[in-house]
Amino acid sequence: MAQEYFSDLNYTLANEDTRVEYDLLPEKMSRVFSIAGSGARCLPLIARHPKELDVVDMSVSQNYLCELRYQATKVLSYEEYLFLLGYRGALQSGKDQGDSRVEIFNKIELSPDAKTYWLERSAGWSPRGFILLGRWESHFQKLGYLFRDVLQCDFSKVFEAQTLSEQIELYEKHWPHVRWKSFMRVAASEYVFNKFLYKGHFSGRSEAKTEARPPYQFVQEEFDRIFRSQLVRKNYFMQILFLGKIAYEEGLPLEAHQHIFEKVKSAPTKVNYLLGNLLEHLPRKNYDFISLSDTISYLPQENANQILQGLHPETKSNSQVVIRSFMRAPTAPDTRGWQECKDQDVWAQKMDGTGVYQFHIFKKS
Repeated sequence: MAQEYFSDLNYTLANEDTRVEYDLLPEKMSRVFSIAGSGARCLPLIARHPKELDVVDMSVSQNYLCELRYQATKVLSYEEYLFLLGYRGALQSGKDQGDSRVEIFNKIELSPDAKTYWLERSAGWSPRGFILLGRWESHFQKLGYLFRDVLQCDFSKVFEAQTLSEQIELYEKHWPHVRWKSFMRVAASEYVFNKFLYKGHFSGRSEAKTEARPPYQFVQEEFDRIFRSQLVRKNYFMQILFLGKIAYEEGLPLEAHQHIFEKVKSAPTKVNYLLGNLLEHLPRKNYDFISLSDTISYLPQENANQILQGLHPETKSNSQVVIRSFMRAPTAPDTRGWQECKDQDVWAQKMDGTGVYQFHIFKKS
């Protein structure tokens, strides 16, 4: 895998809409496996109260962030959690100097290494929270700045729409289509993605991708589909990109919904934080549910195609594997012993708010 890319704090919000995995995961499974990412994708899985969740990442920083999120739900109120993470502003507790994220952070019980890691970096998160600190979030904030301030594109009217029909009408009338397409040819080019966001490991580069469309065309067309099929004020990714912030709380990612927060707070789940390559960890236990994020896009094609056959030999019937891919899908997955859930693949792509992933959902026969 691309260890050089996955060796620092890449994600602090969520580059995926975890509603798909949340809806697919049954309550109270025995053992679940998930890629850590920012941790925001793991909390909705914990809300289903599995007995055990194994979280893996190649970056210890991402594991520390996942641990922070989970432990914060155990001791903080919902309002404190939103403030600490950066989803919502000051708590207005009456303090003359404003509320202190460091003070709230110190309520959380973390492993010694995780606590030291975050305290040493408090200058970064104490003023504004955690959710926009990662490389991924920083990149798209810069794109949003260029859209709004350099190209003078005002997207606010489209996001003010209350119904899909109103949004489509405003999108067709007010969206700067010509400037948008011209800019995306550069901003979503293979060169920009590979050099500035993925540091040489972009899955959509010409020699690796399985998607026929060039990246800029793929993004343009998928975003156009989103604006015509779902209310974007309910989409945190679209808000971050085009408004520079989450301006409408109905667009908060699933981890920040109060009912999910309360379920995580009461969860008895034992969380194990694993460091390293998923190919090393996956075969060691038989999992009921496996959420692989889009890591499949970064595996050598042979490993990607054999991912199901590399699982634990005692994997139970009806166990599920959920895989996303971005620009690079498995070419010939070996599905012996597994059922391809193609109807669910279509459902998941329609459900997904990010809009750039293909889904590959499998169930053990």
